[in-house]
Amino acid sequence: MEFTPDALLTKLELPPAAKRLWVALSGGLDSTVLLQALNARRGSLPAPLNAVHVDHGLNPDSARWAARCQAVCDALDVPLERFAVIVDAVPGASVEAAARDARYEVFRELLEADEVLLTAQHQDDQLETFLLQALRGAGPHGLAAMPRLSRLGPGWLLRPLLDWSRDALEAWAKAQGLEWLDDPSNADERFDRNYLRRQVLPLLKARWPSTAQTVSRSARHCAEAAELADELAAADLAECGGDGVLHVSALLRLDPPRRRNVLRHWLDWLGFPPPSEKKLEHVLSDVLEAGPDAEPCVAWTDVALRRYRDGLYAERERPSPRGGRWQGDVFELGEGWGRLRRVQSADAGLPDGAEVEIRFREGGEKIRPPGRAHHHDLKKLFQQAGVLPWRRHAVPLVFVGDTLAAVGDLWLNADIVVTPGWRVAWEGRPAIFQ
Repeated sequence: MEFTPDALLTKLELPPAAKRLWVALSGGLDSTVLLQALNARRGSLPAPLNAVHVDHGLNPDSARWAARCQAVCDALDVPLERFAVIVDAVPGASVEAAARDARYEVFRELLEADEVLLTAQHQDDQLETFLLQALRGAGPHGLAAMPRLSRLGPGWLLRPLLDWSRDALEAWAKAQGLEWLDDPSNADERFDRNYLRRQVLPLLKARWPSTAQTVSRSARHCAEAAELADELAAADLAECGGDGVLHVSALLRLDPPRRRNVLRHWLDWLGFPPPSEKKLEHVLSDVLEAGPDAEPCVAWTDVALRRYRDGLYAERERPSPRGGRWQGDVFELGEGWGRLRRVQSADAGLPDGAEVEIRFREGGEKIRPPGRAHHHDLKKLFQQAGVLPWRRHAVPLVFVGDTLAAVGDLWLNADIVVTPGWRVAWEGRPAIFQ
């Protein structure tokens, strides 16, 4: 399909009330074509046209590229915002993915409500993304590849060039006498995408010339299937969940494909990375099918998924809380655990004067809560109260001298309470009950 600015306008499916358009400008062919074509029809655009350039600092010429983008925008009288980022790839992750994450973090912070970022991915990019996802064993969401319009932070992300091949864009650019930058890293076949683009796709297109168009159609079908799966998962989640917890008994009433679907949807809703297929199967077999008294756990990256009684819980792992001598009114337990505060009470509370220390369970602790005649093991009290087993080791134990005086803000020791006294307020307490 031939590319023209007028044809681009027909594909510019902007969300309602778009306030500003931002072109992600790298200086390469694709983004240069997008900016120049939009500028050629600037009077027909519903919102002001701007550009944004992100310098990843990965190439010694990156400063020259940024200056080139500035010169292009100055010539067009298009405002340009320039950002520099530090790309820090973790071991085992690709630099390409880390650069993309850093770039999109800039975009999320840049966009305001109802502003639109336009990126220049085209039909061949869509083909590459589909094939890479297929080679990774992706399901419908991954094979849907890149959506034309999606949310990005408070704004929107639009890819208006997905109907055109790179050849079509280059033909228009040459006809207009445009100049653009070539990133030498695009020739580095150590990167999967570059290897696919340079070695594999030419063979596919030689055999099947309409490969890009056909695969784009498949991606659209997968996007529709993914949308239907999401709708089904949302309905199942309403039946199985509550307050971020799934009910195992309700999950077991679903057939296995729907269980997988609702689990993936739930974890995504919680903002957690998806488990591998193997990990998900462990959840289905080792966690959901475990006996009611079992406390199984499946973990991946920094996420742990656990079962307790009829509840399925997922959360990020966190470091253990901090103990030690408690001086002053507030004791900080550490990130994710909140803080303890002394609160004076006219009713029964703990006595002043003695040294106070925060410790944690070692086993065998007992306490006599107010209103009870006998001492009880903490283990039994935790079970009766429904305290989650993996939280019990982190409930702070307040010792006054050598005496267990309070268990977090749950129970006081009736043996030592006085009137008036002080009580423990646990602020920022994580969820500890079933």
